[in-house]
Amino acid sequence: MRYFLITIMSLVSFNSFSQENITEIDPNIERSEKIQDLINRIEDNRKQLNSIDNQRLNKFINQVGERKALLAKAKKLLADEEARNTRLEKTFEDNENRLSELETELQLKLGVLGELFGVARQMAGELQGDTESAYNFTEFPDRSKKLKYIGQKKVHNLDDLETLWILHLNEIASSGQIKEIEANIINRKGDLESAKLVRYGPFNIINSNEFLKTDIPNNAFKALAKQPERSITKQFKSHYKSSGYAVAPIDPTRGFLLSLYLDKPSTLERIAQGKLIGFIIVTIGILGLIFGAYRYYSLFIYANSLKSKTADDVFSKISKLSEKHSNIEIFERECDEILLKVNGNLNWGVNWIKFLAAVAPLLGLLGTVIGMIETFQAITVFGTGDPKQMAGGISQALVTTMLGLIFAAPLLAMYTSLSEKVSDILQEIEEYVALTIVKKVN
Repeated sequence: MRYFLITIMSLVSFNSFSQENITEIDPNIERSEKIQDLINRIEDNRKQLNSIDNQRLNKFINQVGERKALLAKAKKLLADEEARNTRLEKTFEDNENRLSELETELQLKLGVLGELFGVARQMAGELQGDTESAYNFTEFPDRSKKLKYIGQKKVHNLDDLETLWILHLNEIASSGQIKEIEANIINRKGDLESAKLVRYGPFNIINSNEFLKTDIPNNAFKALAKQPERSITKQFKSHYKSSGYAVAPIDPTRGFLLSLYLDKPSTLERIAQGKLIGFIIVTIGILGLIFGAYRYYSLFIYANSLKSKTADDVFSKISKLSEKHSNIEIFERECDEILLKVNGNLNWGVNWIKFLAAVAPLLGLLGTVIGMIETFQAITVFGTGDPKQMAGGISQALVTTMLGLIFAAPLLAMYTSLSEKVSDILQEIEEYVALTIVKKVN
């Protein structure tokens, strides 16, 4: 109990002590202190900014003299350039007047020579144009540079005219030469290599029976992508071996006619122009001809077997029937059966050849119709201004008609030949039967 009372008394004394020590803070005083602190901070910032502005102002004032000096220098340079511009304009006008006077004086002094120099420039330009694609450009490497110089010069001296004269003489001399030269060529792999070439004047240049064309940027020659047929190129080999005159093909247009000749489509390319119908006609025609040849060969073998009088041929069968049947009517009926069977075997496949001979031109007509439809469609889309757009349809129309007629004629001939062969064999058998019947009657 005593301890409890002591504890209560201690708490009461502590509470009274705390209430005495805690004092309340006035809100007005706290707000005044914050405002004063803000004012102090603003004053400090203002002093710092004023100090920075004063430093910048002092620096600018100190540099005013330097800026004035630069401005004065710029004004002096502007005045000097304006004075220089005035002097140059005057000099330009004086030069123009002087140039006009000199040109007039030059024209007066040239007189008739002006026409001569004009002709020289024209001849140099023409020869320069030919030189750019000439086959002898490797033999005269400096010719192009000299011609360009002469073609640009207004007044030529004697050396220029002599140079032009010599260059023309060299061109004339080289145009009549068949000469073996050594030059660079670009092979099929695209590599540059040295080779011995044969130049036929200004018309052709050959490497191992191949036509070449110039490649001026690489200072070399390269083979044409497509060569003429062997009947043309092999003439060069005979010309090499000949010790006298021999025939050799040349292109007098220096490559133009040869390019047109090489653009001519080959047989396969021409068939390809017929597209699907063209390939169908070719397939049918080839298969028909092969089958016709097979049937003709089999009939030929059968005809030879009849002539050999073997035991298994139809003549032996007819002879056995003649011995077996004494009645002529029964014998004739048996022979008719044999003839029908032989006729069926002999005519097997012959009518198919006739069918193919009739189908080939019909397919050609179908290709013609399809080609004309494509042509009219091209005209509808592109008009008639560009013939190349219509060339594909017209080519198909003509090529398919051509292929149909080409294969129809031999197929029809094959059918006629087979029919005659079958008729001959049947006639021979019928004659044998008739002869047998006559013998039985007698």
